[in-house]
Amino acid sequence: MSIRRILVVSLHADPLTYGDSGAVGGHQVLIRELVKHVQHHGYGIDVLTAQSHPLWPDKFSLGHLGQVVRLAPALDRDREDEWLAKVDALAEQALAWVRHSGRRYDIIHSYYWISGLIAERLSRRLGIPWVHSPVKMVEWARRAEELAPSERTLRERELLAKADALVVAYRREADAVREFGATPPVFVIPPGVDPTQFFSRDAGPVLKGHQLARRPVIYVGRLEQARGFYDALTFLAQRALPADFLLLVVGGTRREVEHGRPVSPHLAALADQLQGHVLFLGGMPHRGVAPYLAAAAVLIAPNQGPTLGMAVVEGLASGVPVVGTRVTGIEDWIDEGENGYLVAPSNMTKLWDEALALWADPMLARKLGHAGQEKIHGAHTIQQMAEQMVACYREVTGLGRSQVGASV
Repeated sequence: MSIRRILVVSLHADPLTYGDSGAVGGHQVLIRELVKHVQHHGYGIDVLTAQSHPLWPDKFSLGHLGQVVRLAPALDRDREDEWLAKVDALAEQALAWVRHSGRRYDIIHSYYWISGLIAERLSRRLGIPWVHSPVKMVEWARRAEELAPSERTLRERELLAKADALVVAYRREADAVREFGATPPVFVIPPGVDPTQFFSRDAGPVLKGHQLARRPVIYVGRLEQARGFYDALTFLAQRALPADFLLLVVGGTRREVEHGRPVSPHLAALADQLQGHVLFLGGMPHRGVAPYLAAAAVLIAPNQGPTLGMAVVEGLASGVPVVGTRVTGIEDWIDEGENGYLVAPSNMTKLWDEALALWADPMLARKLGHAGQEKIHGAHTIQQMAEQMVACYREVTGLGRSQVGASV
């Protein structure tokens, strides 16, 4: 029996690059983990991405039946016009690689809109089904006041109608893509985590390494205004804080955090105001985040709009309660008063009230953290997510109906 093969198109997020540097955020980590675990079900997987460093190899193994294939050099992720101008050329390059490899694929899976445009061309030329994950659609990820008609908006809507199936992380996202004109089946498959990486650990090494007297509050994510981090830090700087309180910040590129200090003048000024109550660790490899999460008393998630929510899921898996905003990707995981607390996106005062109360009550924090860990380890591991994704692939390719997270 010949091996079944999947072609993943993810130009904006090379699953083997450092940290969480792709344009599709946490999906970079999720794609890497999914590729490895779907292979355990007998699928060979090739990931087509863009070459973002001249010294990186054009091909690199990813699991026992997978590899990453890097095509033409990547463009600036914010220059949508340049990517659009290269779509046809990139599609031809991808098609040439497929034909040269001699491989026959059963299905194509694309992430993000530019990759979707290329996958649509490959699907049509090769005559194979195509699944699309409409990551960070403009109409979904941005607030209403930020929206403006654009070429990207039109292209994203076209992809919703052309794909053979769509895969999204949350039901509200499924409802949204239906409102935006999606006509194919929509599979809802929430993210999962690796419980062998994210679990309860001894906090001692982290506390000792940073000379901390007690567990800190932690933020994990990008240092962007849209993530709500600026607002959260601004409101924290206005409070009188206990001498042993610390906010640990994990995230930011090497250009955003240098020697433990944010480069942004705004963030640097806030750090000065907080006088030692905040520590910027910068970005780090995904595995490196796990000990810091497990050493925290509370995770804050001040996002101002929909998010994949990987930090929330990983925090809960690590036995850490979460105080976050009522947005998709955070509220889906929080059972109020059981594994964390939710506040309105605009209410940073309430966010810190809840976070500081949990920080001051270690027994309650541990109780909520334990409940969160049971929830994630019981039903939302990367292995379980891979099973649902394989069920989706089997249904789309006509190999039989299996149980998927949800199909709407």
